[in-house]
Amino acid sequence: MAALRSWLSRSVAFFFRYKRCVPVAANCEKRRFSELIRPWHKTVAAGFGVTLCAVPIAQTTYALIEAITEYTKAVYTLSSLYRQYTSLLGKMNSQEEDAVWQVIIGARVEMTSKQQEYLKLETTWMTAVSLSEMAAEAAYQTGADQASVTARSHIQLVRSQVQEVRQLSQKAETKLAEAQTEELRQKTQEQGDERAEPEQEAYLRED
Repeated sequence: MAALRSWLSRSVAFFFRYKRCVPVAANCEKRRFSELIRPWHKTVAAGFGVTLCAVPIAQTTYALIEAITEYTKAVYTLSSLYRQYTSLLGKMNSQEEDAVWQVIIGARVEMTSKQQEYLKLETTWMTAVSLSEMAAEAAYQTGADQASVTARSHIQLVRSQVQEVRQLSQKAETKLAEAQTEELRQKTQEQGDERAEPEQEAYLRED
């Protein structure tokens, strides 16, 4: 099983250096994230006025997008490992299968950690957005119409940017779910084949 040992070695290295070795699809998503981040954060920081500058919406939005980016990359990494594992089912002994699962478990832990991080930041971001909306309303009530309109425009912008990044993340989660479903289907089929073999042998002996 030299080929399996070679794959396992590559997979371990792939997991621990996944930031540089994400699948091609993840690299495409990363480029899209970069394109999103470049134009908006300067725009968001401008035009808020003295009151709204106290609300760290630009910083929290940037941090949230970065966190979702890292989570998405981790999801793609785990999806890739599942697909590679599925391709080797039926070709491994129990020890080799356990070794491969250790790599997958490690990737799961990494992905869960990234998810918790972005969910925590999302709570902070939602608070910042809420405060910004309150400040925009206060500006309107005091007659600062232009400041209020500008603030609301920026709030809408950051909402749309975060929503787009979330959609990319959801696509990655869909691919992971598909990979996990295929792995489960193939495992179930293998277990059924293993049960059928002894039954068939017993039937032949009776004949």
